[in-house]
Amino acid sequence: MEATELPEGAGDAADGGADGQPGAGAEATGGGLADATEPADESGATEPAVSRPLTRAIAVAIGSRILIFAVAFAAAALIGMHGLPVGWRFPLRAEVFSGWLGSLFNPWAHWDGVWYIKIATSGYADGDGSTAFFPLFPMMLRYVGVLLDGNLLITGIVISLLCYAGCVWLLYRLVRRDFDESLAGRAVIYLAIGPLSFFLQAVYTESLFLLLSLACFVFAREGRWRLAGVMGLLATLTRSTGVLLLIPMAYYYYERRGWKLKKTDSHVANLLMVVEGLLVWMTYLALAFGKPLAFSTAQAQWERGVGAPNYTVTRAIVATIYGLRKIVSAEYYRLFWEAPRPGSEYSTLGTNILNLLFFVAAALLLWYGARRLPGAYSWYALAALAYPLFFPSKYVPLMSYPRFTLTIFPLYVALALYTRDRPRLHKVVVAVGVLLLIGFTAKFAVFSWVA
Repeated sequence: MEATELPEGAGDAADGGADGQPGAGAEATGGGLADATEPADESGATEPAVSRPLTRAIAVAIGSRILIFAVAFAAAALIGMHGLPVGWRFPLRAEVFSGWLGSLFNPWAHWDGVWYIKIATSGYADGDGSTAFFPLFPMMLRYVGVLLDGNLLITGIVISLLCYAGCVWLLYRLVRRDFDESLAGRAVIYLAIGPLSFFLQAVYTESLFLLLSLACFVFAREGRWRLAGVMGLLATLTRSTGVLLLIPMAYYYYERRGWKLKKTDSHVANLLMVVEGLLVWMTYLALAFGKPLAFSTAQAQWERGVGAPNYTVTRAIVATIYGLRKIVSAEYYRLFWEAPRPGSEYSTLGTNILNLLFFVAAALLLWYGARRLPGAYSWYALAALAYPLFFPSKYVPLMSYPRFTLTIFPLYVALALYTRDRPRLHKVVVAVGVLLLIGFTAKFAVFSWVA
């Protein structure tokens, strides 16, 4: 059926007016179940269908945060940090507590968290690698931190947790409209117990970026182009991959116009706001350092280069095979716990294996969801999974790839679709996810590299 174009300005209407517009493709795929009710129970009462999946999802979302805090606290208190250079930690800024409070809060500013706090405190500098980190999150740390007496560690945790709460709601809302209540709740559960979901409460950009990405999807799906553009712009000021939100925005835009270019109107300008976010950041870098591409050249500090995706994947496979040979030689402890140092052989082996496993799992979920997810989901997921493959690192070709997959929400939806009629597999996914989450959280808490 051909999509019906919205009247001029209808895209900026209130939620209630936008949801029912044709062309969004949601109600035809199950969104209409949102208002259904479940059969009466033995007492004769009826319960809205939204209550059970949503209540369960919220309970898991909250429970997972409590679990993660407890695991990190135990790891930091019982294991601690071993032999890590103080210069990597900036303890006066990122480790503001001592004793049991330090074990509870300090772990959440490890690795990139140190950078964000450093930038929020001292600003950007040319040549130190700081320009690789986009500005929105450190700006929020700096100015929201005023409300918390300048404690940037607590500020970062609070920002991430609030954004995470928004992610839970927006993911449920979006998937419910495109599918149904049950699938939406399951997608939220998989997000909450994902092996790397602890990043969603760390002083990292994951929660903020995912929140802005989901908001962009929601507004674009409803035809609210101005709001979608603003969310896309802010996402691009958070991470470079925000520019990829132009893909789902364009998909929704032309889907509503029956895929006819001649129906392009002034609302298309809002799509370009996504790219404007990158231009704003480049303008600042040009004015401050005379280097508009400093965010790219700074990646050399992590020994990232440019390569074709097939080259990156091939290198990752070779590195993984080499790592498996080392595992056979029973060097387990060093593989899992040793902090990575450039050029260190042992520090990269377990990381390469982990990265490739996440790549394969993400690729399989993308393949499974290709014909089952809305087109905007699949094309965005494909672009987001391919993007890091163009920038391999020297020793770890797929550096940080598992963490990059954390914010690609269509993967959770694809997994929820796959386990929908497989209850035993769902239990296995939950059990494995929780176990890996506990292990990786403990690893991150003691300042050992995860992703």
